[in-house]
Amino acid sequence: MRLYADTSWWLGYKCRRDTQHPAALSLFDHEPDAEVLWTPWQRVEVLNGFCQAERAGLLAKSESRQIIRLLEQEVRLGYWPHVEFDWTAAVRTAGELRAEHSLKMVVRAMDLFHVAIAIEVAADALLSFDDDQIALAEAAGLPVLKVHRKQQ
Repeated sequence: MRLYADTSWWLGYKCRRDTQHPAALSLFDHEPDAEVLWTPWQRVEVLNGFCQAERAGLLAKSESRQIIRLLEQEVRLGYWPHVEFDWTAAVRTAGELRAEHSLKMVVRAMDLFHVAIAIEVAADALLSFDDDQIALAEAAGLPVLKVHRKQQ
């Protein structure tokens, strides 16, 4: 199963103090053959999320740098399959999602972009702890793999 994980899942998976850490780890208990894809967009968004978590005190000083270095090594080793996508097509898909759903539900631009990329890379499902993003994915017909999560 090819999965597209948004920033909330990556932070939960890599940051031990994140409230969703146990739920993010449980993915591989439930789906041992899961392939969590890694895209150029995640290199920007997810890595920035680690830096912001450190800035906010959720990670210790220099911990984001260590997590980023380890994650980049894991991508190079193939633990997280690197996939490219057509940026123009992703923006077009995000625009179509906006036109279809933004007047009906809470939708942030980054939610549109994450769901659009998941569609463009032909992910089998989305991984996310973001309720609004999950609702958008489901409305767009993109399956969501639900991992047991802590209620917020």
